[in-house]
Amino acid sequence: MSITCQDLLNFAEDCSSRNDEVGYRNAISRAYYAAYHNVYPAMQGGPKDNHQGLIDYLKTDSWKGNEIYNKTDLIALGYMLQSLKDNRILSDYKLSHDMNETDARVAITTSKKVFEKITEMTKSKIA
Repeated sequence: MSITCQDLLNFAEDCSSRNDEVGYRNAISRAYYAAYHNVYPAMQGGPKDNHQGLIDYLKTDSWKGNEIYNKTDLIALGYMLQSLKDNRILSDYKLSHDMNETDARVAITTSKKVFEKITEMTKSKIA
């Protein structure tokens, strides 16, 4: 059975609804992976086997003729993914760092913004 990036985002919301720190941490992690797996298939170039490599590519080289999308959109995706990844690292590896409902909500909202941006970008290139 396979899953989609939307399934990961839905699970992030389910995790957050537990209303405990374990749920919040898992929501943050799943929100990042949902966004990552939404972005990388839309990119024609750049590293896809390295998370930080894709983020760096979006912020620096993707818009130098390597992708068909707008420079501002690509850079915005890079910064949104970086923010999500930074918080995922905190939630997954820094167990002494408190994570709360606000952190989970911000991660889920940011991930949704990534989804919206990718949808907007890919539709504008198809139309």
